[in-house]
Amino acid sequence: GDSFSSDLLKRQSMKTATNVGSRFAAGALVLWSIVCASAAFAKQPPSRPNVLFIAVDDLRPEIACYGATSITPNMDRLASEGVQFTRAYCNQAVCGASRVSLMTGLYPEFTGERTYHVTGWRDRYPDVITLNQSFKASGYNTVGLGKVYHGSGGPGTDPDNWTTWHKVGGKGYGTPRGQLKFRKSKDRNRGPSTDDADVPDDTYADGNRAILGARLIEELADGDQPFFLAVGFTKPHLPFVAPAKYWNLYEQDAFSMPSNLGVPQGYPDYASNKNAGELRSYSDIPREGLPTKFPMAVNRRLLHGYHACVSYTDRNIGVLLDALESSGAVQNTIVVLWADHGWKLGDHSSWCKHTNFECDARVPLIVRFPGRNMAGSKTAALVELIDIYPTLCELAGVEAPTHLQGRSFAGVLTSPDVEHRICAYSSYPHTYQKRRVVGHSIRTQQHRFTQWWDAKTDEVVDEIATDLIADPGETRPAELAPKKLGEYRKLLRSRVLDARSAMKTN
Repeated sequence: GDSFSSDLLKRQSMKTATNVGSRFAAGALVLWSIVCASAAFAKQPPSRPNVLFIAVDDLRPEIACYGATSITPNMDRLASEGVQFTRAYCNQAVCGASRVSLMTGLYPEFTGERTYHVTGWRDRYPDVITLNQSFKASGYNTVGLGKVYHGSGGPGTDPDNWTTWHKVGGKGYGTPRGQLKFRKSKDRNRGPSTDDADVPDDTYADGNRAILGARLIEELADGDQPFFLAVGFTKPHLPFVAPAKYWNLYEQDAFSMPSNLGVPQGYPDYASNKNAGELRSYSDIPREGLPTKFPMAVNRRLLHGYHACVSYTDRNIGVLLDALESSGAVQNTIVVLWADHGWKLGDHSSWCKHTNFECDARVPLIVRFPGRNMAGSKTAALVELIDIYPTLCELAGVEAPTHLQGRSFAGVLTSPDVEHRICAYSSYPHTYQKRRVVGHSIRTQQHRFTQWWDAKTDEVVDEIATDLIADPGETRPAELAPKKLGEYRKLLRSRVLDARSAMKTN
């Protein structure tokens, strides 16, 4: 393990995943043999905690317990029984990169896995030990379904390293296809951005995932192994499709655009996602004009649809929590609820994610560990999604691989006021003047400081700071004293270089 870590520290400017794949093999395989031998020769005691690992796609903290207007009784219930993290952040605001980072314990800046899909990541990193892989080797019955990695099936889900992986189907739209208009975009036929058909919950994949997840909880609770069950829900990802009863929870006319419509002066255009391309490909979204020109009827429909999907997902999470209660396993099960990144709901005159704004990087995170946490507590400790892997290893008594770049926040669960990190780090790549740049961003207790670096030379192309206390919507740049600006520049550079070298950082 020590030689493996030393080898990682030498690579201060790793630029592609292929350069490091072979370097994982030596140290990872040594650790792997130790973990496998331990699992083979010693049956783990039944008192080891189970893990219910719930992933949600595109969910910003638009949950009632976070102060939002969404109707989310089940997530609120979980928060009342666990610890709610109010300052949790993803490591890159796009599905594939964020999920692979969490599940491997490695930063996108280290691996180079930065796109939304990253299907072939396992080919590039054949020897990295994933979260599910670590728990399986430690004697856990590991079961996965839904969107845990990007996608719900195929090689990108790491299928060989689960005890069982389930593929669950469902319809894309409740309204019959013949009644919907579709638009061809980038070789895809996409229908409308919303649908509110009066259909049962199990019409869609997420409803079926909840049903299967509940059944699996009952079965796994009766087993003689501790279980690690991962269930990934797709909504509120586009299109905003949910049964009509969840739309009926809200009045569409009550929705309005957020107050932070502007982009702070000095924030580069290329990094602000002004076009909202992911949304643009749906058939009912205007082809021309920036999102600032969308008709208000379109805006309200999108806002309504997002909230309906949040409530639909809340119902599906409730199905899992109820099953955990009825199974009798609730008193010995860690529950982790997380989202892969935030989302813009008209913020900064755009939609979707794909930037370094606070609303893209900030995510909901709730952890319940009976007997070990301050139930109903909120913590402002700065944490990153990459910290979940080592945290679960510590809580469950699973040996953590030496390559993990995150740091366990298990101590926060018993002392919510404790400081965990000096700053939370995230990054996002863009194209600027036909060259690739990467936006590197740190979130401190008060500020967000972002620089955009040339991907080849590390030249700083742009930078900006915002004050999240005085200006939580990030509508204007913050004027920092020269000393503070210098501190942030130094801290950010340290975070980037440390991420490249696999060091555990602040």
